[in-house]
Amino acid sequence: MFDSATPKPPPPHPAGRFLSTPAIRAAHLAQAAGEGHRVLLPAADATLSLMAGRFAISQLRAGLILHCTDVEHLHDMEVRFPTQETGIKVMLKLEGNARVSFGGTALDLDAGQGRTAIPRGAVMRLSVPEEFERRSRAGTRERMVVLTMTPEWCEAGGLDPEHLGRHLAIRPWLPSTRAVAIAEQLVRPDAFGGQMRSLYQESRVLELIGEALSQTAGAESGAPTAPELRPAEYRRIVRLHGLLQSGALDGSGMAEIAREIGCNANTLQRHFRRVYGTSIFDYLRECRLQRAADALQQRGVSVAQAAEIAGYAAQANFSTAFRRRFGLTPKSVRSKL
Repeated sequence: MFDSATPKPPPPHPAGRFLSTPAIRAAHLAQAAGEGHRVLLPAADATLSLMAGRFAISQLRAGLILHCTDVEHLHDMEVRFPTQETGIKVMLKLEGNARVSFGGTALDLDAGQGRTAIPRGAVMRLSVPEEFERRSRAGTRERMVVLTMTPEWCEAGGLDPEHLGRHLAIRPWLPSTRAVAIAEQLVRPDAFGGQMRSLYQESRVLELIGEALSQTAGAESGAPTAPELRPAEYRRIVRLHGLLQSGALDGSGMAEIAREIGCNANTLQRHFRRVYGTSIFDYLRECRLQRAADALQQRGVSVAQAAEIAGYAAQANFSTAFRRRFGLTPKSVRSKL
């Protein structure tokens, strides 16, 4: 996943703040993150490797900014910097439990770590620049997408930031399987390529914005997106989520899945939809498509083999489903190897 290129100074175009390296040092981080970035922990050392991985900050068009992060923290860290853009921020965290705040207001966006991570989203209104603070622990991973829409971009698109409430109002949203798949594409450096890269990214970003704002419109700040499950019910759904992702339940019927989890099938479906916003089999279909995409990109399997991984008997149906999800044909993904 992580690139091994040596960090370079950012080019002058706003779509040029980018880092991709197994060793992101304090000096590189400050250069890419912008003016005012400060590393408070560990002790100041411009040559110290703080993280491994990749992050990129791109201006897709005037006032619409995409920030993607996929890093592993090598030390306990505390960083601060002043935000440069105001407006609306849409955040989708795929994995990570760093403690984050804007202007002293904590943002509860703990998605967890590893296979049990639960993607979480939030929408925030930022009327004036504020101090951003993030604290993270060594050995943890952070994967997330942050979209910033400036007041000018919102006005051009007919959006009114005031519908989100006061300055620093934060509203949670439960990302759908589709939204999670889009975020996974955005944080992967090879998910988009060629001259259409920017267009692909912008189309996916607009889809995320639409889902996040439609969920949070009219909601009270801090209101939960769904009723809470009891701890045992939640652990059961997390276990099912991991099994679906791993491929262990490929080809299983609902009765078999219910027996494996030890729960009534209807209850299991209801609880899974409550947590993930989709049905068990829709999510399984998404997982299998993602595994097929990974096999095409990473192992160079044939389109026929990828179709089998995804559970499609007909390559034509597989290609249609693949393109609908990723915006690319299976052949074009495989050709990148």
